[in-house]
Amino acid sequence: MKKNIIFFCPHDDDLTIGGLGFTLKLIEEGKAVVQVVFSKGAMSHPHFKEEIIKEIRERETDKVAKKIGLKELIYFDLKDMNLKKEIEENDIKFKIRGIIESNKPEKIITVSNSETHPDHRAVNEAVLSVVDSLKKKYPVYTFSVWTRPRLAQAPIIYVDISKYFWKKIKILRQHKSQWLSIYLQLIPIVLRARYYGMKNNCKYAEKFEKAR
Repeated sequence: MKKNIIFFCPHDDDLTIGGLGFTLKLIEEGKAVVQVVFSKGAMSHPHFKEEIIKEIRERETDKVAKKIGLKELIYFDLKDMNLKKEIEENDIKFKIRGIIESNKPEKIITVSNSETHPDHRAVNEAVLSVVDSLKKKYPVYTFSVWTRPRLAQAPIIYVDISKYFWKKIKILRQHKSQWLSIYLQLIPIVLRARYYGMKNNCKYAEKFEKAR
């Protein structure tokens, strides 16, 4: 039986930006990866109707999920830019608990608590709250998307993604509706991957902090 890994992501493109290299590595190693998306990011294009943006972003994310071979893609479909309140009002912690208990993951991965985006911090808080309430203890790791500079507060793991890095960049471009955000992040993504690679004596790497 394949071992499960769960990624809890605030928005659909966060996994691609911060952890896709590791995801590709895990899938090639035979792990079953589940991605949970809290919001489809409808506020990313305020001049369009939210339902149109949600439909476009879901279509793009479904395409990426099939391309990389995710075991399952789960949407909570919460409202963008207000996830802390949405998580409480929609009993999302109960759903997080159910997903964890049904998959019994080898690892749980979510966004860092140092993220500048309030939705990202809300997801980190919700996931860790649920994990801490469970009798069974699960290892939790976090990755960064939009992060404030800070000193490391937890053990750091650098994952060699040299084999997968340029495939990650190619897949990143599948999020066409986010072209401006992706374009602005391409150079930082490359520079971070090279910097983390130097930390790990490889060409490209992604960084994860052990939160639990």
